[in-house]
Amino acid sequence: MYKSLLLVTATLIFALLAPAPASAASPAVRTDHLQSRLVAEATAAVPGARLTLGLLLEHDPHWHTYWRNPGDSGLPTELELTLPSGVTAEPVEWPHPQRFELADIVNFGYGGRRLLPVTIVIPADYAADALPVRASANWLICEVECIPGKAEYAFELPVAATADADPRWAEDFAAARAGLPTVAAATLAIAEDADAIALAVSGLDAAVAPAQWQWFPETPEVFANGAQPQWQRTAEGWQARWPKSEYFTALPAEVALVAVDGDGAAWRFAAADAGAAGSVAPAAPAAPLPGGVATPLGLLAALALAFLGGLVLNLMPCVFPVLSIKAMSALRSADDRAELRRHGGWYTLGVVATFLLLAGMLLALRAGGEQLGWGFQLQEPRFVAGVALLLFAMALSFSGVWEFGGRIAGTGQRLTEGNGARAAFFTGALAVVVASPCTAPFMGTALGWALAQPAYAALAVFGALGLGLAAPMLLLGFVPALARALPRPGPWLEGFRQLLAFPLYLTVVWLLWVYGEQTSPLGMAWLLAALTALAFALWLLGRRPAMRSPRFRAAAAIVSAAALVLALGLPLSAPAPAAAGAPSTSDAGSEPWSEQRLAELRAANRPVLVNMTAAWCVTCLANERVALSTDTVREALAAHDVAYLKGDWTRNDEAITRYLQRYGRNGVPLYVLYPAGGGAPRVLPQLLTADGVADAIRSL
Repeated sequence: MYKSLLLVTATLIFALLAPAPASAASPAVRTDHLQSRLVAEATAAVPGARLTLGLLLEHDPHWHTYWRNPGDSGLPTELELTLPSGVTAEPVEWPHPQRFELADIVNFGYGGRRLLPVTIVIPADYAADALPVRASANWLICEVECIPGKAEYAFELPVAATADADPRWAEDFAAARAGLPTVAAATLAIAEDADAIALAVSGLDAAVAPAQWQWFPETPEVFANGAQPQWQRTAEGWQARWPKSEYFTALPAEVALVAVDGDGAAWRFAAADAGAAGSVAPAAPAAPLPGGVATPLGLLAALALAFLGGLVLNLMPCVFPVLSIKAMSALRSADDRAELRRHGGWYTLGVVATFLLLAGMLLALRAGGEQLGWGFQLQEPRFVAGVALLLFAMALSFSGVWEFGGRIAGTGQRLTEGNGARAAFFTGALAVVVASPCTAPFMGTALGWALAQPAYAALAVFGALGLGLAAPMLLLGFVPALARALPRPGPWLEGFRQLLAFPLYLTVVWLLWVYGEQTSPLGMAWLLAALTALAFALWLLGRRPAMRSPRFRAAAAIVSAAALVLALGLPLSAPAPAAAGAPSTSDAGSEPWSEQRLAELRAANRPVLVNMTAAWCVTCLANERVALSTDTVREALAAHDVAYLKGDWTRNDEAITRYLQRYGRNGVPLYVLYPAGGGAPRVLPQLLTADGVADAIRSL
């Protein structure tokens, strides 16, 4: 028994005093919101060979460190190695980053579990029994606040003639290598413009569409980090303009960009001697680029698509209330084709002029760095409230609560009521305003192309869209058969006029809901109170026969003015509800969209359906009701393990705007289906059916 006890004691003492075996990793170091360690890909160091080490970073949820270009703020992670004499280290290799956005600040970096690889070269005459590795790292880790961090690492690797891969870190090194940009088989040329950097890429495969990629400026303080280049096809390849960084001073000797395609593969483009708009040939064997999913348009094709989109827009529910207003004037003039032609011409002028005005505003705001798209005005709650008040006043007039008459006709009746040229013009303008929530087939492709072109081409496309919307009313005056088909005027028109008030009331109900989604239930209640005040004011104005007493007229004028101030002031002066949070548009089984979540699902080889929508988008809501929320689609999603991500563009979201631009779109809806295990994403039609979506999912 004593011999056994002595043997156990001796074994324990030997184990405690014996030198620790060499390990292919340092101990893990825990700092603020980050665990890090230095690891080796192989289990031994081989003289005359290259060995890849890696700084393995495990971030707490929602925290991140930074890429080599940190973006608008932050600091890149630094790694310094201390190695034996003769052993040399190459620069850290940087996998492509993620975007992190906080208000107007855009950063590039890494979250989750990420490895930064660095290669060391061991000389052939290295004769020691072990290879000691020492390193120090510095970083900045951020969520909303930022915390500097640092750590020291040390370990030893045995020296051997051969070495195996360490299975503990195999997946980390594989993921890091998959994220390293491949030098693109293409030539990049750049030149400085007045307020932007002009890019030209040649040598890409004809099927490639760089407008659908996400671009990261590797070279800091050249490009605006929050913007994306707006690409267009040319005879030589692709051209784009990228707004300058606010810290831009001059083009450096080399400018490099990293692009990530729809499959998550990264490509590096570099232009040497950038000050002379030069380019550089690939420094390493280049891999072929994957195909894109969009077909480039020309101006004529874009004009045709825009005209067809405007024509179809007449069938969308958001335009119907205003068309009912125009129908009244058309019925009153059914016997006078000259009057119909005049009204059609002024209506068309109002439609086209308003489209061009919206296009000009949109182009100007985008040139100023704003990430906006079609329907941008409906992302502003004040605008939604104003349209609701206007349509409610018109509906009350149709119902006979009040009439534009007397001196008031000088403002109101000549806008949308009556048969005059001004009424026709402003009815066309109103049609464009309320058409914004709808996106008809063909529109998305045409508008997405237009806003990546010079101003003259963009304005031409918006003009063609307006001509398409106005075409039916314009044809009434020029096609006698259509005019003859209209019913003749008569006493029945008054009842028909009152009937047309109800589509306007329904539109106001929908706008109330949109306003509540953008603000809060309390905000919607205030707007309801404002509508009630407006109705009371208009009711008072409509009681003209009873207003013979000067005192009554004065009192009614004061009450009416106060009611109008209340009606217009409350919703239009309400601040944007930052504390209200993003509106909820989640369906059962859906997750909120983010670039990071999409990348995680694709890295896990899961198929993904992305739905970009907005509460004010009538087309989006219709698609969700008739297709995406049906049992047919839900069963297909479950059967094929498809993740469903939903992005909400009700309020302006620059990340969603950039995602839309990646697919050549400038507004919602957008539906993108990503297959499992890579492969090009598929863009679904703008008008969905349950069977069509289910068939697309099954085809994965």
